[in-house]
Amino acid sequence: MSSIITHEALYEILSKEKTRQELQKIDPSFLKQLSSYLEEKEIILKSQKEKNSFPEEIKNTEKQLKTIRQIANEIIERRKRKILDLALLNSRTENATEAKNLLENEEDLYNSILSSLTQFSIKEKSEPAPESKVLKNQNLENTNTTLIRFMRSVPRFVGADCSVYGPFVKEDVANLPEKTAQVLINKNRAEKIQHENS
Repeated sequence: MSSIITHEALYEILSKEKTRQELQKIDPSFLKQLSSYLEEKEIILKSQKEKNSFPEEIKNTEKQLKTIRQIANEIIERRKRKILDLALLNSRTENATEAKNLLENEEDLYNSILSSLTQFSIKEKSEPAPESKVLKNQNLENTNTTLIRFMRSVPRFVGADCSVYGPFVKEDVANLPEKTAQVLINKNRAEKIQHENS
């Protein structure tokens, strides 16, 4: 591809991005060239208006400028979608597909998205198993606890003792520190289970 941006070159880039699944190789200075090209067209338009050129001539330049912006935006949007898809794919598999033909700023975008998706996956996998939710933190030494029954579902939360509890669903029973249990009772999320005297 020529290093000089033209109307035809932009159409060619867009056509390739539309018809091919992978990111297409474009000049590393594409965005700088595009910016210069748009600037040149804006200067031409400004000059035409100042010289009171023919209305048709001004209209034609305005139309060209609008078309160039539309094509450029579509190229950038299509490339962003491909980058997002690739990052999503690589966050799910150990055999990552190599990210090719990225521009410098696209490489930063790809790495940022991949990092966020990978961290999210790790966090998701490290969530505690639901089976342990009622048993966790129930036998706490040197702590007054209260046995409660949940009246509605409650997501994971941090208790008064800074420990993480939950999630709980309706009818779950848990033995929680007194202060934490009392907060849930006061909010009508749970009720205290009275101990029967034997």
